[in-house]
Amino acid sequence: MTLQQLRAFLTVVEWGSFRRAARQLDVSQAGLTHSLQALETGLGVSLLQRSAQGVVLTEEGRRLHARAQLIQREVQRATDEAASANGAAGGTLHVGVGPTTTALVLPQVVPDFHARYPAVKLRLMSGLYERLLPALQQGLIDLAITSVPDEGAGPGLTSRVLFKTDLTVVARQGHPMAGARGLRELAGHEWVAMGAAGGPGGTVLRLFAEHGLAPPSVAATCESFTELAALIGSTDWLALVPAVIVQRGLLGSQLHPIRIRERAHRYDNCLVRRTDPPLTPTAAAFAAMCESCSRIIAGLETGAD
Repeated sequence: MTLQQLRAFLTVVEWGSFRRAARQLDVSQAGLTHSLQALETGLGVSLLQRSAQGVVLTEEGRRLHARAQLIQREVQRATDEAASANGAAGGTLHVGVGPTTTALVLPQVVPDFHARYPAVKLRLMSGLYERLLPALQQGLIDLAITSVPDEGAGPGLTSRVLFKTDLTVVARQGHPMAGARGLRELAGHEWVAMGAAGGPGGTVLRLFAEHGLAPPSVAATCESFTELAALIGSTDWLALVPAVIVQRGLLGSQLHPIRIRERAHRYDNCLVRRTDPPLTPTAAAFAAMCESCSRIIAGLETGAD
């Protein structure tokens, strides 16, 4: 098995045909076919089947495809790391970001990172931790800045706490429960959650359970503050969001906090990466900038207390 054969295999799968893949790789179709046949012979399995719609992966092909993608990404990272060592930082950095860090960290870090590393292409994957976890484990992203469950980041991953966030209830301007001071007063209303129960995005369910109340009705679940703000601003639904988001006006002027006595559980916002291999120099630089920004955010949180 060679890297050239794996690249040929991945390109055929990506483009769906030998003809288009050969054109993309700038090789003859016969040469590409020979390379794939040599790969199959070396492995002793059939990887691709031709059909009227193009090529289709066999079961063995699907298994190899996942590993080949990981190998290709690691080869690219090794190439980028070598270039950085020679003072020519470039390549692509893949970063996962949760909703809170999207709103608080990215606006501060990304412009500075781009100014320092203009040749590095930054690709961001947004989502809740449930979505970012498999991307981290499979090497689709280099690192993630996101909130994590109490049980930790997950197998094969390491995390470093950046900051904690207090949560507050928000509602639209003029909401009939704007003057509520206790959670029980809000029990009959519908809520917007930002993730499944048990995770950081589903804290509203945990909040009710910890105070001996029946679980509230969840009208919708979303993955971004843009979605949440649109829903809360146009209904009588409620949501539980990081207090610093509201303090900075990042949900707009139409959403306001309801200051109840009960405090919600605080989850850690962490920098998460695979245990091995180590971060590339550009990924390490991005991580360091996120840590610096997070110290400011942590200070704001302390001031809010």
